[in-house]
Amino acid sequence: MEVKSCSKNLFKNKSTLQLCGAFHKMSGFAKRFHLSCLILGSIFCHSNTWHVQMPSNIKGLKGSCLVIPCSYDYYQYPPTNPYRVVWYQYVDRGYPLVYDNWYPNEVIERFKGKTRRIMSSSKSCTLEISPLDWSHHRQRLYPWVDPENVGRRTYRFFDTTVMIQVLDRADLPEILFFGNPKVGQEVTVQCVVYHTCPSYPPILTLNIPLQRHKVTQSLLPDGTSKTVLTTTLYIKEDHQTVKCSVRHTGGLSATASKTLNAECSFQPLTIYSQAEEFLEGHSRKVTCSAVYTCSKHIPTLTWNYNSMPVTTGHSKMEDGQWKSVSTLTFTASAKDHGKSLTCYAHFTRGGTQEKSITLQVKRSMMSRDWSFTTPGSITGMKGSCVIIPCRFTYSISQPPNLQMKWYWYQSHGYPAVFDIDKFRGRVTLTGSVNERNCSLKIERLEMMDNQNRLYPWVDKNPVTSYHMLDKTFYDKTTELIVSEHAQQPQLTVTGIPRVGEESSVSCSVHHTCISAPPTLTLNGIPGKDSIKDTNVSDATWQRTVERTWNVTEEDQSVKCTVIYPAGQKATTELQLNVECPYEEIRMDEAPGELMEGVAKNIICSVSYKCKKNSPAITWNYEDMQSSFHTKKVSMDTYRAVSNLTFIGSLGDDGKSLICTAQFINGQTSASAALHVKKYEKPTKEIHPHESDTFHVLAADVPFRFSALTRSCVVIPCSFQMDYEAITNLRGIWSKKNGGIVYHNGQSRVLDHFKGRTKILGDIEQQNCSLEIDDIKPFDNGPFCFHAEKGNNKYRFNNSCVFIVMRASPEKPMISPIPTVVDAGSTVNVTCSVTHTCPSHPPTFSWSVQTLTSEDRHALTAQGTWETSSIVTFMAAGGDGIQNLTCTAHFWRGKKQINTVSFTVKGSLKFLMRNSLPAVIPAGLSLLIIILAAVFGVVTCRKSRRHNDISAQPPPRPVKRRSLWERLSRRYPEDRQRSPRPEKRRSIWSRSSSEAEKGHARWQNERKPRNNTKPAKCDTQISKQRFPSPKNNQRAPPPPLPLDSTEDYNIYINF
Repeated sequence: MEVKSCSKNLFKNKSTLQLCGAFHKMSGFAKRFHLSCLILGSIFCHSNTWHVQMPSNIKGLKGSCLVIPCSYDYYQYPPTNPYRVVWYQYVDRGYPLVYDNWYPNEVIERFKGKTRRIMSSSKSCTLEISPLDWSHHRQRLYPWVDPENVGRRTYRFFDTTVMIQVLDRADLPEILFFGNPKVGQEVTVQCVVYHTCPSYPPILTLNIPLQRHKVTQSLLPDGTSKTVLTTTLYIKEDHQTVKCSVRHTGGLSATASKTLNAECSFQPLTIYSQAEEFLEGHSRKVTCSAVYTCSKHIPTLTWNYNSMPVTTGHSKMEDGQWKSVSTLTFTASAKDHGKSLTCYAHFTRGGTQEKSITLQVKRSMMSRDWSFTTPGSITGMKGSCVIIPCRFTYSISQPPNLQMKWYWYQSHGYPAVFDIDKFRGRVTLTGSVNERNCSLKIERLEMMDNQNRLYPWVDKNPVTSYHMLDKTFYDKTTELIVSEHAQQPQLTVTGIPRVGEESSVSCSVHHTCISAPPTLTLNGIPGKDSIKDTNVSDATWQRTVERTWNVTEEDQSVKCTVIYPAGQKATTELQLNVECPYEEIRMDEAPGELMEGVAKNIICSVSYKCKKNSPAITWNYEDMQSSFHTKKVSMDTYRAVSNLTFIGSLGDDGKSLICTAQFINGQTSASAALHVKKYEKPTKEIHPHESDTFHVLAADVPFRFSALTRSCVVIPCSFQMDYEAITNLRGIWSKKNGGIVYHNGQSRVLDHFKGRTKILGDIEQQNCSLEIDDIKPFDNGPFCFHAEKGNNKYRFNNSCVFIVMRASPEKPMISPIPTVVDAGSTVNVTCSVTHTCPSHPPTFSWSVQTLTSEDRHALTAQGTWETSSIVTFMAAGGDGIQNLTCTAHFWRGKKQINTVSFTVKGSLKFLMRNSLPAVIPAGLSLLIIILAAVFGVVTCRKSRRHNDISAQPPPRPVKRRSLWERLSRRYPEDRQRSPRPEKRRSIWSRSSSEAEKGHARWQNERKPRNNTKPAKCDTQISKQRFPSPKNNQRAPPPPLPLDSTEDYNIYINF
């Protein structure tokens, strides 16, 4: 009847009725199918009374386990066997078993032996699959409760399925930090991993030491499990990397890392109060101190009682840490008792701290109706006074006619300080009962007062009428601390003291006796003082003396001395480190438009304070003459001046001329743009002797010529005669604007050029070349050549020259050399430089030891010479890059260098090849010993023959030479030496001589090494002068007489 009823209800659905009817007509399983239709209909009718809760999708790792959380509930139609749960695979046809503890052998192959039910509760259908493999991927499963009892009320379990997703890659664990990460403190580190295998949770490991660690497991609402490894990390660095590795069941693993960025370390806040208890209605100073390592983290200190007055200060401690102190003037009320007084620190670069104390507000003391407040201890100087601050309050109306007394705390008895000899005559009350001020003043402190404890009494009843149990009252007393040593005064300077400006310095010290304060004196600087006393707490004052003065260069330090009434003294000295200011440097006049090679004086000056701060003024151009001097402008102001003789070149056009003043504490610069124009030949040249000249001839002189300052210059000059040569012609050089620079009569020469000019050419050979030595920056000219003979004067066309000055010599040029050189091989290299001083050509020096060296000189243009140094050197051992430097030294000291690099290889082969001849010295020594022995034997026999005259043979016509003579190839003086064949030269000499073939040599250079012409040492030979620019191939003049002033050298080649 039950089945028919359900079928009746089910078949109200037309489509379902047709489907069941069709299958009912089929043979074989029609009856069973009819029953299934009835079951399904029953399920459709009553599925809304049940529900199964589990995830629709769940992920698992290959090789690990998978726990599918599942639970069911119902409010009608309970199952017959609620503990019977079976899992099926969701397919289009049939019910493949995934889990059945009654029929395990009927489980399909891919799940057989891998599933089990986990009973987490009475209505749990949770399934575990282990191990998980690829065959489980994307399988949809569903549970069935009490499958043997299916009726019309049975729930449609296959409507709630879960799909399995198998993964072969583990998720990265998550690293979490808890706490405020600061260096020197601890934070909590958590490594979290989410998984679906709570039966066999993964193993978590960290790369940091585990401290107080624990591992926790939890199940999340979405069906996943959470495993957390928690530990404590002590932060040692501001950047620390934490790595967490997870290893799942089955072998899959993953590693994650995270950097912990820690802040600078901060010590915990400290709150300090003179007493732990507060008196209602009375204010007290409470300090909150923050100690930190970084000054950039200066905190803002606040209190939870923000309506009360607060002062804040910051200072640097002796150990290098910083300290910020907030002082709260706290006034307690009765309702504050038991509450928290909290100090907050908010640091500028992030981070906060807080510290709290529990307020203990005293409304009474012991069982009395009144209470008092005094400090636990107070410090005073020996011989000075101290006031113990005291306040009392009544919880009821204050009785009339109260008296205030003070007692010396003793374990037995109550000695009053006003009655005992120890304090008699030295103590007085500074407060009044009406003001509730019970403060006590003690004068002329003595060392016997040290560590004595005192307490007040303000009660209508005597102190003897109260009890003090177990020294409870001891903590309420005040301890006297007497010191013999003076406190160091604190010295501060306002701002930075600058010479010439006004500054101030202050000195302060704390004391406890306002009636007899200490004396403060300042020494080291002049000025007027102002003194003030400030009450910083109930029993402490601060005395400050401030002095203002005008800063001078001589102010080095200031001393502050404090003297207490009993004579204690302390001194603090502070270095002032006065600053010497300076102004910006400036060029007195801009260079303007310059002519190439023409010197111009450019002045830079700067004003500054302090004589010791004299600057060094430098220019960005080298090899130029400059002068420097300082002068005192006023009492403390000086002026430094640098005068540069600037010589511009065309390459300087558009550049900047910069002068820099370098002071002790900084520098200042000024610059100006350079405009340099080229010297052009005048369109119409007027000769200085044009009006007094009778003859006009033609000359060949360059209109512009370059010269290196401080060196020499040889101006090429030649002229032609329209008729036969004139003898005894006197050549004269003059400045175009007047004045003779060369004349054979020195008295007519300008003083500026005396001893510096001479004509190198032969006037009779029409060579008028002029040498000017020690060129000065302003020797530009133009200079013009003219001549005279008697009353006849000769002027020449194109005979004026303008000298373009160069402050720096040209950089020498080095011929190309191989980029890679074998160690031990020889290298030929040439270094050349151009100049206009052929009478004193440049010399060269090399950074390597040369095997051969040769200097050459060549005229490259009119008056311009090229001097070259040709050297051969051996590449030194040592593989790698080596430098070759050529330095050209010009006349009178200026020089210029050039450097090239090359790579040396094969050093080991070179060393091995050169180590073979090392055995030669040993063999040579042995040969010398043998020859010496033979020589000794021969000499001995010869002496014996001379001693025996009778046995001496008749003289021979030709003396037979001794063995030594034959070995040494020596000949007696009276015997003519036979002609020797030409000595075979060494390989080196032969190879070097081959290199010398074909090279042109100048007449003033050294003769070749193989010259065998004998030299007579008793004959003076004149050193050949450098050839004139007019004819550099002409033979040298004959030797001068012995009284000539020319230089002499003897050249001998061996």
